[in-house]
Amino acid sequence: MLSTPTIDRAAIALSFACMAHCVALPVIAVAAPLLSATAQAEWVHWLLTALAIGASAVVMAKAHSAREPSFLVPALSGIGLMLAALFSEQWDLNETILTLSGGLLMAAAHIFRLIRHT
Repeated sequence: MLSTPTIDRAAIALSFACMAHCVALPVIAVAAPLLSATAQAEWVHWLLTALAIGASAVVMAKAHSAREPSFLVPALSGIGLMLAALFSEQWDLNETILTLSGGLLMAAAHIFRLIRHT
């Protein structure tokens, strides 16, 4: 069974993967048309968001320290922003800003928890 520090690290990596997808893939897609379809595919956004949220949820369920406000507030705020990014077109919001802000909040929550509790 994976330890919560390992899952924290996975959540951090997944949050950064969401941010990298949001920033880097569109730039790469310009140079490689095959990647363009992947960069624009809605399922990629949903998959990365689900994996990042899933890893955070596992940490919240397993680690008592993940139920403290110092973790919950930024993590849940990040989750909310990442979920809002999935619906950004419908709400006329900036998907990139929402994804980057949400990913940074989630990663920061996990990094802070790792530093404080391991």
